Amino acid sequence: MLKLFQSLLQTKFSFLKEAPVLVAVSGGLDSMVLVDLCNQSGLNSSLAHCNFKLRGDESDADANFIKSYAKAQNIKAFTTSFETKAYAESTRQSIQMAARQLRYEWFRSLQNEHGFEYVLTAHHSDDNLETFLINLSRGTGIEGLIGIPEINGTIVRPILDFSRVEILEYATIEKLRWREDSSNNNTTYLRNNLRHSIIPLLKEINPSFIDSFKKTQEYLNESQSVLEDYILEIEDRVIVSVSEDQILYDINQIQTLNNPKAYMYLLLKPYGFTDWNEITFLLGAQSGKQISSTSHRLIKNRSHLILCKLEAPIEVDVSIDSSESL
Repeated sequence: MLKLFQSLLQTKFSFLKEAPVLVAVSGGLDSMVLVDLCNQSGLNSSLAHCNFKLRGDESDADANFIKSYAKAQNIKAFTTSFETKAYAESTRQSIQMAARQLRYEWFRSLQNEHGFEYVLTAHHSDDNLETFLINLSRGTGIEGLIGIPEINGTIVRPILDFSRVEILEYATIEKLRWREDSSNNNTTYLRNNLRHSIIPLLKEINPSFIDSFKKTQEYLNESQSVLEDYILEIEDRVIVSVSEDQILYDINQIQTLNNPKAYMYLLLKPYGFTDWNEITFLLGAQSGKQISSTSHRLIKNRSHLILCKLEAPIEVDVSIDSSESL
């Protein structure tokens, strides 16, 4: 695994070799393997550990484990703690989402303060499969099925190609130490339920399931790339103008497309819109009708749709045109 990791550093992740990087480490198997791979490969890495205070003494023991490891290996380590449950309640989100938000905001602050160019996380191919199945169960477009990106801005996941089996085998051979998270066995969480119940069954049915899944995601990523290129052509056809305050779409051009609803989904999803039936209805509505996302408004103005930010002042012609549907 070390040779394959170092090969990936040469091909996919050469930018990591000279950069100061921050490795997100929980103390669990996956992150401790990533730390060891980085050390063995000579990366200029420091550690970052979050104590979410969700497992009492066990959480504190994880933090102490990381501090001891960093001291023994002479690696700089940053640690912090969060009142995650209280934060989740105050922001009205799940504990998992709250922890994610707190974690990545802290990583960004460390990057800004200490000049780390990249943050490395230990997501692997089994995590990718779990995310795929979660998105599939909730209903998603193709972008929800292409999985966890290897590179997302300054977030890099260099062991995404490796499976949990490969990671455990490496840790066993290298006699690495890690912490077991008891909450990983709690199957009330969807991800854990998939990990312990559904995915083992899929692997039993097809022992090469992970490899087949990787190929499927490669095809999906390639299809997504083609789709993105084609959408640029569609934007040239349906966008009348773009200014600092708004984007103007030609409704007549949109309606000439084979599937206006699908195209509107691809054009408007980046702006937070999710109700595609409502958007399709807007194409034939009276001037002045509008719908909103959390950040933008989409307004019918005679033969055009105006996309603007929520706070942007827009004048709309609400006079009835005989060509508009009542």
